[in-house]
Amino acid sequence: MLTLRRAPSLSAQAPILDQAQAAAVAHRGVAQHSVATQGRDAGVLRVLGAPGTGKTFTVVEIVVDRVCRDEVAPDQCLVLTASRTAAADLRNRITARIGGTTTEPLARTHQALGFSILRQGAALRGDPSPRLLSGPEQDLILRELLAGHASGEGKAPRWPEQVHAALATRGFRTELRDLLMRAVERSLEADDLAALGVQHDRPVWVAAAQVLAEYDEVTAFSRPGSYDPAWILGAAADLLEEDPEAQERLASSLRLIVVDDAQELTPAAARLLEVIHSPHVGLVLVGDPDAAVQTFRGADPSILGADHSRFGVGPTITLATSHRQPEALRAVTHRVTRRIGTLAGGTHRELEHATTGGRVEVRLLRAASQEAALIAAELRQAHLLGRMPWSDMAVIVRGQGHTSTLRRVLVAAGVPLAVPSAEVPVRDEMAVRPLLALLEVVLNVAMGHADPIDTQTAVDAVLSPIGGADAVGLRRLRRALRRDELDSGGGRSGDELLALGIVAPNTLGMLGSEGAPIRRVAKAIAAGVKAARTVNSSDTAAGSDRPDGGEGLRWAPGVTAEGVLWAMWDATGLGESWRR
Repeated sequence: MLTLRRAPSLSAQAPILDQAQAAAVAHRGVAQHSVATQGRDAGVLRVLGAPGTGKTFTVVEIVVDRVCRDEVAPDQCLVLTASRTAAADLRNRITARIGGTTTEPLARTHQALGFSILRQGAALRGDPSPRLLSGPEQDLILRELLAGHASGEGKAPRWPEQVHAALATRGFRTELRDLLMRAVERSLEADDLAALGVQHDRPVWVAAAQVLAEYDEVTAFSRPGSYDPAWILGAAADLLEEDPEAQERLASSLRLIVVDDAQELTPAAARLLEVIHSPHVGLVLVGDPDAAVQTFRGADPSILGADHSRFGVGPTITLATSHRQPEALRAVTHRVTRRIGTLAGGTHRELEHATTGGRVEVRLLRAASQEAALIAAELRQAHLLGRMPWSDMAVIVRGQGHTSTLRRVLVAAGVPLAVPSAEVPVRDEMAVRPLLALLEVVLNVAMGHADPIDTQTAVDAVLSPIGGADAVGLRRLRRALRRDELDSGGGRSGDELLALGIVAPNTLGMLGSEGAPIRRVAKAIAAGVKAARTVNSSDTAAGSDRPDGGEGLRWAPGVTAEGVLWAMWDATGLGESWRR
């Protein structure tokens, strides 16, 4: 059943601004209002504020004021932020306030801006449109490089002994990719990274430098016109610096640049911003240097803090009114934050105005179940006795692992829940992860590998939504397989029999209802193998689609990963039940 819900209405009424917000909205650079100073740098306005002081609210009103009062076209305003979610929210709020739409996105991420610059440059040159490499593609390239080193292809990097066991794991590739991307964002070549590794006694950096050089060669040869997210900003800045016409064309289309959450700026994003910023373009940086959450991805809050003068000279306005935290909560948080160092002097932490009221209590309990019961009682009391709507309540937990008990207790207590979905990569979604694992098994079976599946993958598949077994069902299945094995004089373990039964269901014998999970998994694999048709490479023209890159079997024409995955998904039969 498809349920349509009306999107929440966004306010289009002019809000009431506090004194600091009004000053930020009214600010104009000298080059924007004085003909006599034409050609001078308009400088930069820096707006700092603690959480809840209305920073993003101020961003919206700055853009609206320029459009309505200065008659700046909305397409001449550019709002940059750190995430797609924040950019979408800003677009909705700004367009609701100005009462119209734009031909270009009003708000976008730094990477989206860099990609649009590269795409426009390629279109004007007549080149193919650039393409963004996804995280899974990067992971695949690194996996192939590391696997080639392990098999003796080329000269392998000299990895330290303590990381040898991790070289084949996804976690290691993820950390390696982060290291390479941070190096690229800082315009470091492979030799530069190796030199830093020697200088700081980091042998892992030295080994990673060789991988970086090979990675560059592979992507340039096999994926021309493709860019990593970390490469985009540097490539866009290089393009503008090397092509003055492109830089002038972009600058002439802008009158205002506002950066929300500027504490999340990376060195590459700051460089691109410096290249774009022109004397006639107003620049406003808004943020809180204490609140950077993307530092593990290269964000440098000191760019908004002590280093903001790199963009030009200008005033700093501090938002000093707390619109979110009442006095009681503010007093508690202030006792904590005053012990933490700051990158911008800390003046933005000293709030002058806060709403009265608020209540803070600390409760220590013996178990998670007692904690959940207390929370449920507090919420019900606020709703039934205090007449507070459920939509005005929120429960904040440290992570997803703490929510299972809490959700169960709240539902049992009659508290309605709306849990926001976590932003996780598609490959890590519960419904996707087993399909990708079984896809690899299908390809191994289709190519005739002797051991197409390992025992851990088999166990995970049976316990996944595809198999549908729980821990008790898995134990019964192992016992049944083991019993039949012993009766026939064999000695294989239950997990070994499980892996064999998934790819060869004819070995399952006379299993009863306890064998249903393994049969569901085997059915999905059989459907995938049927879709992954192969032909003898000697019967077809030579090409690059041999799965093993050599002689033997190759995929039949028309076989795609999408087609195989769809056949597997269709065979699971989960679509209809999940739709209901």
